[in-house]
Amino acid sequence: MNVQELLNLRTRFEEVTQDFKFEYSGPNGLDLMPRSDINTLKWFVENGHKSNSLRDGYQKAYELAEAIITEYENGRTEETRDR
Repeated sequence: MNVQELLNLRTRFEEVTQDFKFEYSGPNGLDLMPRSDINTLKWFVENGHKSNSLRDGYQKAYELAEAIITEYENGRTEETRDR
């Protein structure tokens, strides 16, 4: 997957999860963290079902997060192999 395709997946994930609840919140409950960095995606796959599984688009968001994480992990494996 090229960079443009990966960025498109991230954008789609952000759009689908716009109204979802994430563990990261700042003062007054404001969501201050990026919603598609690798740590957030991993958190979503492991814990996102707790407060989002009944929301429209949850399954799609889960699939997008899994796809992005897989690409990230594959890229890290190739990077390590190239050294």
